Amino acid sequence: MERKETAADGAAAGATKQRIVDTAIQLFARKGYAAASIADICREVPCSKGAVYHHFTSKEDLFVYITEQTFTASWERWSAIAAGYTTIVDKLYAFSEHFVDTMQRPLSKAAEEFLKNAAGDEARVKFGAIVMGFMANFESFIREGVESGELKQQDPRELAFLILSFYSGLSDSYAFMPKEELKPLFRNATSLLLDGIRRT
Repeated sequence: MERKETAADGAAAGATKQRIVDTAIQLFARKGYAAASIADICREVPCSKGAVYHHFTSKEDLFVYITEQTFTASWERWSAIAAGYTTIVDKLYAFSEHFVDTMQRPLSKAAEEFLKNAAGDEARVKFGAIVMGFMANFESFIREGVESGELKQQDPRELAFLILSFYSGLSDSYAFMPKEELKPLFRNATSLLLDGIRRT
């Protein structure tokens, strides 16, 4: 007679999955996407390869899952923060600080490696969809400022892309600066940015 899975089994499986994810994040950040292997993850969890493949079909699938979890959590945190502000200007200053708080530079580098090394087009498409989903959310946020008249009448999609590229480039340029020192830098950068896009 086949044994039915219990609630305890499900909880244990969920805990194992999260340990795999947490360990993989640390390894991808430390070693990069290409150098971190499933065997490395198994050693550090510890678990069997079967446990990893029970939850994820491949290393690519695991990385895509991590990406989705990271972007979703970041946007949920930002939405909660944004609810405390009324103007798009105040929200953009708050977003610049949130951007610094949630920056994961090593994982960003791993993502670049992933796009170069991912064997399957399906994984790239899924990864791209996650990033574009975040972009669409940010575009909605910027559209709010354009439609309210706080920002100049510009294409919200293009403006959202430019703002995120501006922050991303800034974070790369100051890769070794502590986050607390980066925050005033990002605030000053946001002031300069708003000089160009705010409606006066």
